[in-house]
Amino acid sequence: MTYSFNTIQSIAIILGFLLVGYTLQKKIPSLKDNFVPAPFIGGLACGVFMLALTPYITIQLDTSLMVVFVAGFFASVGLRSNKTVISQGFGKQMLFLAIVVGLAFLQNVVSIGLAAAFGLGREGALLHGSLAFMGDAGLGPLFTELGGVSLPLLGGVSTLAVIVGTLLGGQVFRCLQGKADLSSTIKPPAAPFGPMEPLKYLFIFGLTVGLGFLPLQNGLGKWITPIGGAFLFGLMVRLVLDKTKWFELQVPHVNLIGNFSLSLFLTFVFATLKWDTIAKLTASSIAITVVQTALVFLVAVFVIRKLYGNNALAAYIATGLPGFALGIPASTMSTLQCVSENMGAIPMVLFVVPPVGAWLIALLNPYIIQLFF
Repeated sequence: MTYSFNTIQSIAIILGFLLVGYTLQKKIPSLKDNFVPAPFIGGLACGVFMLALTPYITIQLDTSLMVVFVAGFFASVGLRSNKTVISQGFGKQMLFLAIVVGLAFLQNVVSIGLAAAFGLGREGALLHGSLAFMGDAGLGPLFTELGGVSLPLLGGVSTLAVIVGTLLGGQVFRCLQGKADLSSTIKPPAAPFGPMEPLKYLFIFGLTVGLGFLPLQNGLGKWITPIGGAFLFGLMVRLVLDKTKWFELQVPHVNLIGNFSLSLFLTFVFATLKWDTIAKLTASSIAITVVQTALVFLVAVFVIRKLYGNNALAAYIATGLPGFALGIPASTMSTLQCVSENMGAIPMVLFVVPPVGAWLIALLNPYIIQLFF
């Protein structure tokens, strides 16, 4: 028997489990101390609950608004970025992209070497490289196009990587927080709204997200996804507002709407992962994932710290790497959100990390993969 919840019912369920996630994070100190994100906890609880009901009933959530929620978050990233942030952050963003591209190359080199050692052949190398780990879990069609047939195993590797990537980000931060000066972090103030302000902010967000879908609607979605579109139009809207002085955007208000959108998106993602695919994993897949995890950890702790300096920005950027370099961008964003809630925020991090992890590397990774396979 299958029961499908509609959009509003699904959002209500996700909000309920998001509250469960924050409650468990508060009640269990080890979760907070290790920076395990509340959306991950709540999403995992929801996923396990639905999996436990499978013998009796199959529950289907309506996920059609997920793309709107994630676009809303990236719109907030653009709207938070004034001319100063853009001019100071572009070089940092491009350096991070270069590091990530280099890591994707290394992931494929490691995969080819270990697949040969385990006797897995070309397909084994393909599904344990950057195709399974880097950027997102949406490269199944490319896997098939390049001759792969073991889609269940690819799903298992990707799901394991999501778990590891989500948890590893917190450990990277714990490793670096004692070595970096975190005094530059800020605790965003509360966002009091006047009578008309909610309407203005919702209009600006609705306009930005709506514009963000235009590239997809006009055949440019391969290059400018709704995520990228919302980010770019967010930058444009912010620059126009700063120039015209029509409305002064307050960062706390933008943070509130952006983080609410992000929390809903993240909990949806983790709740709807196919957790049962982990049962498809083989011993060699687990071993290769362990090695790839060590590679990402070393790049995060040593390479990023070396190139960005021993400061808070480097610690936060390094924390953001494991999520999308091992699993999905949602893992990165959930870890950064968790660290910012507990240790304070660094606005520049949002300009540098999420656009690279959720958009730019997703454009480049298919071409990197095809250089090897």
